[in-house]
Amino acid sequence: MKNKIIKTLSKPKIVIPFFTIIALIVVVISYRQVGKAPVVNIIPDTNTPSISSSLNVINLAFPKSGRIESAPVVNGQEVYKGQILAKLVAPDGEGLVNQAKGALDLAEAQYASLNLQYKNAKEQQDLIVKNAYQTLLSSGLEGVPSAQDVNAPIVTGVYNCNKEGSYEIDPYQSGDSDTGYSFIYKGLESGVAGIKYSNPVSLGNCGLQIKFNKINSFNSAIKWTIDIPNTKSNVYLANKNAYELALDTRNKVLSELSKTIGSDEGVTSVAKAQVNAARGAYEAAMGAYQNNIITAPSNGVITFVDKDLKVGQSVIANKNIISITTK
Repeated sequence: MKNKIIKTLSKPKIVIPFFTIIALIVVVISYRQVGKAPVVNIIPDTNTPSISSSLNVINLAFPKSGRIESAPVVNGQEVYKGQILAKLVAPDGEGLVNQAKGALDLAEAQYASLNLQYKNAKEQQDLIVKNAYQTLLSSGLEGVPSAQDVNAPIVTGVYNCNKEGSYEIDPYQSGDSDTGYSFIYKGLESGVAGIKYSNPVSLGNCGLQIKFNKINSFNSAIKWTIDIPNTKSNVYLANKNAYELALDTRNKVLSELSKTIGSDEGVTSVAKAQVNAARGAYEAAMGAYQNNIITAPSNGVITFVDKDLKVGQSVIANKNIISITTK
């Protein structure tokens, strides 16, 4: 058999066509595989955790260089929004914050104290004005008859309704009074009351009383008018001037106080300006101090901690030292 194969291969007419056919088959098969990637079977690595594409990675860094005071975080730790992750040594910054906070507390305490002074001064001045006005309205009151009559009513008491106007007294004969007479009043108030000769009776609910003196026979046909204030009284002008002076003094006192100690009426004052300046200084100090602290911007899990993030180690500005993965 071996001799036959050797004898056959020694014949060129048979060998050449045979190898030509084999070469063509190889070329065709190779051509069909051009441009195709090799097939590789990949076995998943179960030791490597998969990260979903829906997760976000937040890289954190200090905006300034410094030395680490604390860094209570480790890789894989769950953190919450606002949690302090790392902090630089910053005694000067803490001192400025405490100093600014103390100045703010002092300014606010002074403002509260001065506002209390303003409130007390206002109450005092308001009372002076109120008393002067009540005196103006209550002094020299008298009943003016519609016709000449000697049996004039006597008006007493302190008028406290702070309304100007008149009472009109209209007597009439009745059987339900000690004197046999009653009267209807209208104007500033309205109602009915019995006429007394011995004791005064209330004229409405504003603090005034009225009493008639029986000198002659009572004439119920005459009506009486009581003006408040009584501009024809001999004390009216003096009381009016006293009231206007009290009002002017009140306005001046409160105006001067409001410039320095403030008020509840939104007036800009020195005390308010001091509080605003102290608050601004405190906020600026706090803002500067925040550059020494890294806090978690949201809930997540620590996925990277720089190897140099240790107490006492130095870090440079804007270098990523902590990464948080969030959903």
